[in-house]
Amino acid sequence: MPKKDHYVIIGNGPAGNKAADVLRENDRNARITILSDEHFSFYYRHKLCDFMSGVIDEDTLKVKFYKEYKEKNIRLRLGQRVEKIDPDSKTLFLKHMEKLRYTKLILAVGSAPRVLPSLLRYKDYFTFMSNYIDAANVKSMLENIKNPIVIGGDLIGINFIKMLSRLKKKATFFMYYKSFWPFDLDIKKADAIRLSLEKNNIKTISGDPVKTISRRDADYIIETESGREIEGDALFSFMGRIPNIQFIKGSGIDTERGILVNEYLQANYKDIYACGDCAQIYNLELKDYWISIGWENSILQGEVAAYNLLGEHRIIKPMSKKIFNVEGIKVKTSWWNQLKT
Repeated sequence: MPKKDHYVIIGNGPAGNKAADVLRENDRNARITILSDEHFSFYYRHKLCDFMSGVIDEDTLKVKFYKEYKEKNIRLRLGQRVEKIDPDSKTLFLKHMEKLRYTKLILAVGSAPRVLPSLLRYKDYFTFMSNYIDAANVKSMLENIKNPIVIGGDLIGINFIKMLSRLKKKATFFMYYKSFWPFDLDIKKADAIRLSLEKNNIKTISGDPVKTISRRDADYIIETESGREIEGDALFSFMGRIPNIQFIKGSGIDTERGILVNEYLQANYKDIYACGDCAQIYNLELKDYWISIGWENSILQGEVAAYNLLGEHRIIKPMSKKIFNVEGIKVKTSWWNQLKT
């Protein structure tokens, strides 16, 4: 009897879940395992602000419940952090040094919050809103917050700052054009966003970056380059996202800003594929790599990665659909030459 394949997917977001569904539909006998370092089932990350503000509850936030994985005979292992990969022996080393063997691997590990280099020394002061646990913590804070400070911007941050406005918080927004990375947002578009926020009574500061951050009792004190002092009772950071690939480095899997894969989403090991925010994909026409983020892109890439892992040769192409339309400012999900700037 031939051995059953063991498909392992690291990441429980839209790319990883779509890949798992495609694999199960086309291989009824294989073992399929999804690993996630989060403790919460697959959820709509872009609806976290609705969850925090009470528009939706925890169950509505979820895309899938545990029973759906069980029905498809897909093993979901939450709270399982992968520490290291050995592609030669096809072994994953989990926290507490548990070893997990795979025959084929899909990396759909997503992205992590980015902090601007000039503000790294203040990282411990920041509250991030990156995942369900972050959102649950912020939800518990919101009632007592009166004058929060938001630094950065990015598209998730824009949604967050508008939520604060709806909740009648007196927020101050330090807008950094470069914090929209990986998007190359020009000054004209950034100014349009700034003006729109100011119309919603959101105090917006641009062109006067943070010089220092300190604490005074329970408050945060920001001194700007021009000498202004801004005080707030909470400090949030939204400075874009970077592929979550630290644990991969040193494994022999090629990485740059993301996991380097070809037009089939295959890494430099034949049985390893990457998809979603973490994948840096080679484009045949541009002869360069690109990364494409957003829910729809991740689903498409998860589907293509799974079919190619099963033996097909589908070429992934960047989608042109936007993921956000911020007050009429359309931002595409794909970017190209900005990767090396």
